[in-house]
Amino acid sequence: MNKPFHAFCIASTQSGGGKTTVSLALMAALSVRGLRVQAFKCGPDYIDPSFHRQATGLPSFNLDTWMMGKNGVRTQWARHASCADIAICEGVMGLFDARSPESLEGSTADCALTLGLPVLLVVQARGMAGSISAVVRGFSQHHPGLNIAGVIANGVGSAAHADLLRRALDRHGMPPLVAAFPNNSEWTLPERQLGLVPAEEEARQQSWFHRMAAETEKRVNWELLMNITESRRPEPLKVPLPSAPSRGILAAARDNAFCFYYEDNLERLRQTGWDITCFSPLEDAALPEGAKALYLGGGYPEIFADRLEGNEAMRKAILDFARNGGEIFAECGGYMYLCKELVLPDGTRRNMCGVIDGTARMGQKLRSLGYREAVMETEAPFGLPSTRIRGHEFHWSRIELNRPYPPLYTVADKNGNTSREGVADKNVKAGYIHLYWGTEIPDHPQEPQPGLGRVILLNGASSAGKSTLARTMQRLMKEEAMIFSMDDYLAMSRGRHENALDAVRETGLPFIESFHAAIAEAARKGALVIVDHVIGESSVWVRDLLNRLSGIPRSLVRVECRQDILLGRERCRTDRTPDPAHAERQHGSIHRHFPHDLSIDTSEATPQECAMELINRLPREFLMPQE
Repeated sequence: MNKPFHAFCIASTQSGGGKTTVSLALMAALSVRGLRVQAFKCGPDYIDPSFHRQATGLPSFNLDTWMMGKNGVRTQWARHASCADIAICEGVMGLFDARSPESLEGSTADCALTLGLPVLLVVQARGMAGSISAVVRGFSQHHPGLNIAGVIANGVGSAAHADLLRRALDRHGMPPLVAAFPNNSEWTLPERQLGLVPAEEEARQQSWFHRMAAETEKRVNWELLMNITESRRPEPLKVPLPSAPSRGILAAARDNAFCFYYEDNLERLRQTGWDITCFSPLEDAALPEGAKALYLGGGYPEIFADRLEGNEAMRKAILDFARNGGEIFAECGGYMYLCKELVLPDGTRRNMCGVIDGTARMGQKLRSLGYREAVMETEAPFGLPSTRIRGHEFHWSRIELNRPYPPLYTVADKNGNTSREGVADKNVKAGYIHLYWGTEIPDHPQEPQPGLGRVILLNGASSAGKSTLARTMQRLMKEEAMIFSMDDYLAMSRGRHENALDAVRETGLPFIESFHAAIAEAARKGALVIVDHVIGESSVWVRDLLNRLSGIPRSLVRVECRQDILLGRERCRTDRTPDPAHAERQHGSIHRHFPHDLSIDTSEATPQECAMELINRLPREFLMPQE
């Protein structure tokens, strides 16, 4: 695709600075210009993306370096941004606000750094003139690797005010003023609790977005914006998403009362074979015909308690579904809906489904907010393979259970405090955490440590060219690198085995575990490690190494080779006994369990060409020593 590509991140100095309004204005204006705009949202928010979708006509996707990891963020970006003309990522809170002051994880800055995005900084400029340059200087110099490419002033009083701000930035050599937006009461979106009222309730007509776009057209220096945001288009994922046998119909509650879903979660469920159809607990009298599972997401059941109680037919249908063994997973608002009753802040009681013998009681203040990591006490919902899942919790209610239920998960907060929470009652699972299962989290994560190295993991069939590629990369890299080869570890055994599966089976020696431990230790001591492996032989091997590398920057590379060339190379091997049957088997299966970031085909290109292509595609942190 040779069309120009543009991308940027919209950040702010603080929460409430106008990020969402500015983001929607730019998305609407660029869409009206005929561009395909792909929106993203930093952090765990599910409300802002619903407005993005109204502005662009396309689903918006979350990017969160804590919930999905940096590689997960890169994969998400490549999957969805590669087909767009322009990709806009709306930040979360203030630019550097993160999970904790000691780390950037989960912040807008971490997302921009991970993707190499230029940042447009939104500054609330009401009552400000020359001071804008001091504010922008502080943010620009806070992290030397971050590119604040331009400034958007919000709350500007007049054209003369905008000119003062522009001149102040120019005078002090700060990033230029890209746009100046006045206060506009028509653009104000209503808020609830700590966020906006969801778009499902506060649906805006397209005429509203068109008026916003027309006004924005006059407020932006478009030539400057396009110049400073032109970027290299992310390469689309070359490997198709895996398909799975059909599991049947999964009915997801989706209406004004239940609308909090991560698009990634729904996509993952489709990949695992579920056919998702939506229904409304507010409007529908029956569940979708043939449903085998129910997904009740979060939302605001307390706002619609009267209507939920009044739809007795739906409440009975869900209770009967549970009693007949149908699988149900509910989170937050859905958890409240499954309870016997819901008590509103004024003491009013409303009947709910009665699937869980308990009372959901609304409070007058926030009870829980923040990232959570959950270890499942039972199988994950909907047949997902995860055992450790990250997510986010936000609620004003509490649930009082009238009898003991087995817990759904053990939860750790950011301080390491753990508790057993949720309900796992046979076919019914429910809890407060909005779980994110778009990317699987290792079973035993370790906190990142200073001085970490990096790991480039090459996985491929025998004779695919991994060893030659590793040596060529080592020669071409601008810094010292260590090569860890599975063949070298196999040579340590008395029988000098030439096949990892046979070596493990016949000797009982810990070839794999010791190989992985050595890789992780070298990286934790600061080394750049290039790994030549057949890790795709086993999903257990993949999980073991990724667990050990938790917190260490890594790039997982799928090394491919056309079958006829691969078998020809295998037959000509002189360093060991040729085994074409073994190579052919690996060719068909070696990447089945391997979650890769990059792929390289060694069939026709020279080792140097392959190595240079791979080096040029590595993330930025792989091409410079870590501080």
